[in-house]
Amino acid sequence: MLAGWAIVLLASTAFAATAPPLVAEADRLVQATDPSADTLRRAIELYGKAAQIDARDATIQVKIAAASLELGTTVKEDALEWFQRGEQAARRAVALDPKSANGYFLIAANRGKAAKLLPLLKVSPTIVGQLEKDLLRALALDPRHARALHMEAMILYKTPAPLRVFLDGKKSDVERYLMSAIKADPSFAPARLDLAEYYLDENRPADARAQAKAVLDLKGARSQRHRPAAEALLRRIPAS
Repeated sequence: MLAGWAIVLLASTAFAATAPPLVAEADRLVQATDPSADTLRRAIELYGKAAQIDARDATIQVKIAAASLELGTTVKEDALEWFQRGEQAARRAVALDPKSANGYFLIAANRGKAAKLLPLLKVSPTIVGQLEKDLLRALALDPRHARALHMEAMILYKTPAPLRVFLDGKKSDVERYLMSAIKADPSFAPARLDLAEYYLDENRPADARAQAKAVLDLKGARSQRHRPAAEALLRRIPAS
């Protein structure tokens, strides 16, 4: 009897030992310069296998949620399915690790993307407040979480006036959140582009131009994908 249990224990240990290589290979795929949809699907599949092996690892669930978010923004079909899968994985992550700032951010990010794809009648007007709560949870755990800072800024910036009653933050906080996101990650091009748009709306063309030019100065292959948007924005900014 004891020998039988020993064999089972050894087998399960050997099985669990295969999780790190699966995660490492998935990480390699996700971290490619510009991963294709098929590459992201393969990475999610590998993360999923690793999660089956180690169901208590919150980090793997965060990786599934992040890859699902990126895949959902890449594909034209089935995007909603991937955002919903990403939200599910992120919720699993915070259930396993209540201190996962990335988990709370990815709940909000995936859920926010999914809401934009649903018919208006299926989206509660209170969702903006629900998204903000998860973002504020992420920021309470990690005040320098650049993507959470950026998303909170954009919720405060874009939410229509009638729905602002569901938010804790104010529109006057937009610049502060965007500046904090850039301070946390100076190479975070989306935050710089949105700050430039904010400055343009506020009739501050010189500040808008500075942020757009800063995007053009960013190094790295992933930053290059934002060059066309920065160049288009510069053409819209009136000469000072």
